[in-house]
Amino acid sequence: MLEEKTNKININGNPVQVSAKRLTFFDVQAIAPLFASGDMDFSNYWRYAFYNWLRYNPSIEVESLTPEEGKALADLLPEPSQVMEWLVFREAKSATSNDTSITEVSTTDFATNEKGWSTF
Repeated sequence: MLEEKTNKININGNPVQVSAKRLTFFDVQAIAPLFASGDMDFSNYWRYAFYNWLRYNPSIEVESLTPEEGKALADLLPEPSQVMEWLVFREAKSATSNDTSITEVSTTDFATNEKGWSTF
């Protein structure tokens, strides 16, 4: 089982044991669609993270958290900007042969731009 870290946080005046899941590559990849729209509304990210990456004992009503309680829970999780960095993949390397120059157009480079990306 993956390691979890546990914290005690007061929610609605009651102490709650909150365990944060140790995130995996696939946990992070699963939320990529939330960032696809490019808007700055991160409420869906936090909602997803609070429901899927945190465990509560006793259980709580996530939708009724105060801003302070939400901040305390958010401090247990990565910021959206950190997750976006994890989601950025490096540029794919183009498969070019050594016998063509950069300025020449090779038949193997059909429908690719200067970075090797498909133009279709």
